[in-house]
Amino acid sequence: MATRLLVKSVKYWTVFLAVVWLAALGATGVQAQSKSSGAKIRLATPSASLSYLPIYVALQKGFFARRGLDIEVIQMAAGLVAPALLNRAIDYTTIPSGPATAGARGAPLKVICFTSVKLQHVLVSRPEIPAVSDLAGKRIGAGSFGTLPAYEVRVLIEKYRLGANTIIVPLNSTNDRMIATQRGTLDATVVPVPSDLKAEEMGLKRLLQMGSILPIPQAGFATSEEKIKTARQEIVELLKATIEGIDYTWTQREGTIEIIAKWMKLNPVQAAKGRKLTSRCSPRRRV
Repeated sequence: MATRLLVKSVKYWTVFLAVVWLAALGATGVQAQSKSSGAKIRLATPSASLSYLPIYVALQKGFFARRGLDIEVIQMAAGLVAPALLNRAIDYTTIPSGPATAGARGAPLKVICFTSVKLQHVLVSRPEIPAVSDLAGKRIGAGSFGTLPAYEVRVLIEKYRLGANTIIVPLNSTNDRMIATQRGTLDATVVPVPSDLKAEEMGLKRLLQMGSILPIPQAGFATSEEKIKTARQEIVELLKATIEGIDYTWTQREGTIEIIAKWMKLNPVQAAKGRKLTSRCSPRRRV
C-alpha cells in the first residue's frame, strides 16, 4: 500500500521516508537515549539554497533546539560531504546526492529523508541565446564533477542532443558561474533558486527549469550507517523537527517569506516568488 502511494504521488516522499525511518528505528527495540546527548551536531550544507528551506526554517524557528538538538551548520562543497561523513568530520548533510552515489557504490552512507521532491535548479544563459538547443557546442557551467549540477548538465546535453563539443565547465561557486556567464566566459549555467532571480537582475535569461527534464528529489538529510546505529533517537528527533519545518513552510506563508527575505537578502516580492516555486517542489504533508 505504501509503495503504491509513493509511486502515485512523489509529493509525499519526504514524510513517507521519514515515517519509514521512524518506524524502523522504533522497531529495533533499542533503549532510546534522551532527546540529545548534549554534543554539537555538525550539519553540512551547500551555499544558501531554497532546496533545503524546510530544514532552514526548522533551524530558525527552533524546532531542532526544542528537541534538544544543538546544530552547528557548516558550509561545504557538495563533492566533500561523502568523505566528510565517512571520516566523521560531520554528522549529517543536506546534500544527499554525493552520499547517495557513494552509497550505491558500497559506502556505508544512507539518505534518510528528502525535503525537496523536485529539482530547484534553473538553467540561465546569456541573453542572446534563444533556446536550449542553441547551446550546442557552447560552454555550460556546473559544479565540480560528481555533483548534482554536473549530472544535470550531462542529462541536458544528452536530452537536447547538444553534442560532444558542448563543454561542461566545473565551478563550485554559483556566484562565480553567474558572473562568468554575464561576462561571456560561459554561455549558460545551472543555478539554485533563488539565484535565478539575481541572474535576471544581472541581465541573464532563464532558459529551463531543470526539474522539468529530471524529475528527481534534491535536498534532504544523509548520514552514515554508523550514525544510524549509534544515534537512533537523535535521528528520530531530527526527522520530527524536519517534518515540523515542512508543515511551517506550507502553512505559514508570511513567516516563511520573512525568513527567505532575510536569509537570501531579497525584497519581499522576490522572497514571495522564491517561496512559490519552492512550494511546488516541496512535499506537502497531509493528515
